[in-house]
Amino acid sequence: MSDHFLFADEPSTALDALNERWKIIIVDDEPEVHAVTRLALSDFKFLGRGLEFHSAESGEEGCMLMREHPDAAIILLDVVMETDDAGLKVAQYIREDLDNHFTRIILRTGQPGQAPERTVIINYDINDYKSKTELTAQKLFTAVMSSLRSYRDIMSIEHSRRGLEKILSASTDLFSEQSMDHFVEGLVQQLGWLIGGARQVLYAEVDPGHKFEEFLVRAAFGDEADVLQGRPIKSAVSRAALVELESVIETGKPYFSDEIALVYCPSACRPWGGLLCLTGLARPLTLREQDLLVLFSEQVQLALNNVMRQSDVQTFMAATLRRLVLLERDLLEHESEQAHPAARISKLLLNELDVRDDQKNTLACAASIVARAARIFSVRIQQDHVDMRVCFERVRRAFNGLEHDKSAATQWVLKALEARFERFDGTGFPDGKHGAGFEPEVQVLVFIAAFYGEIHQGANPVVALEHIEDEADGWFMPELRNAIRKHRTVIQAIIKAEVQIQHSA
Repeated sequence: MSDHFLFADEPSTALDALNERWKIIIVDDEPEVHAVTRLALSDFKFLGRGLEFHSAESGEEGCMLMREHPDAAIILLDVVMETDDAGLKVAQYIREDLDNHFTRIILRTGQPGQAPERTVIINYDINDYKSKTELTAQKLFTAVMSSLRSYRDIMSIEHSRRGLEKILSASTDLFSEQSMDHFVEGLVQQLGWLIGGARQVLYAEVDPGHKFEEFLVRAAFGDEADVLQGRPIKSAVSRAALVELESVIETGKPYFSDEIALVYCPSACRPWGGLLCLTGLARPLTLREQDLLVLFSEQVQLALNNVMRQSDVQTFMAATLRRLVLLERDLLEHESEQAHPAARISKLLLNELDVRDDQKNTLACAASIVARAARIFSVRIQQDHVDMRVCFERVRRAFNGLEHDKSAATQWVLKALEARFERFDGTGFPDGKHGAGFEPEVQVLVFIAAFYGEIHQGANPVVALEHIEDEADGWFMPELRNAIRKHRTVIQAIIKAEVQIQHSA
């Protein structure tokens, strides 16, 4: 190859610009090929991004570069280097050992006869095959452009898949704060690619625990995503974006330029809403894409509003529950006959078991809460077609706000709700608690839940107790079974009196 085409390598690009370029790996044992390739593609642009070249002169070096740069868009790969099939081994290594099916492999050979095109295409997962003698600058340009378009589409699908995985995993428990973060993160990741390759996508909200009116990044995708999470939006966006930011928040009108998109959506239940920020756009957004961004912001804010409402309800419920526990404890200590029937029943049973005296009133308070909660999740013992997993998850979500209340009574309530399908013989759900692992205190609360569950489903108190006694073997420890039988008449009388009061009211 003529020395006329040899040039020194270009100066290395500044690190802050590397993320704005498509990575191209050149693997060839002829230095002239590297120089000519760089020259032919020196002014190449796709979606506003140039090329970043990395060179290797052997198959072994090519494998090393692919390990270091798994995000390479294209590898221009010579076939014959240190061995006649060195390039083919590199292609096989990329697909099988590295499990990289995204990088586009363009095979280049100066000796087509040694690696026939039909055989190579059939046996190796490559994307293009070119003979060096036929590969003009224009054909190289066309091959790289075609491969980059394929790479962009494949990565768009891959990022959408990852985003959907986060959305689907979060949707199983959408009303928890942590899952909502994954939900938003997944949507942001999808949006970053679907909108046409923004260099950075941020979603920010005001955090009540921080300075008022200060927007913090809640989800990020693209440049420095990990670093920006949780930081103020003002430290994460460019000066050009900051100039427009205040106006967008104040007026609620989105702002779009050739490189920036800012969309603000106010909240229906908080003073401040959510801010979506895209920077480093590869091209101006179409009107349809602008509408998509506005719709995205509105839908995310709607989901967040629902989460916040749920959080508000749970906070109120926890505060009400603490007050209820205090009132119930006062009744137990001073006017026990006025205490909730479930509290009185549980104390009868607890007195027969090896339970500390200083815990009995706390457990009795917990029993009164479990009895009230049983109206929400009541399931008949002999009811057919009941999916325990669905019941279990429903109750867990309904009462997950209580997890933050560290009071002893509330913690016993949570234990009982988690264990209401457990059995003393170890055949229960979800943990298969067995023997001493199924605490006596929890068993008493599970009995209360089952008993009141039957009653709330319309069973006569006498019949309800009979159903539990029929199932008690293997369900409860012998001492608790004996205590239930011993106090059967008193328990029935307490419940009958409660039913009569309710009817008269």
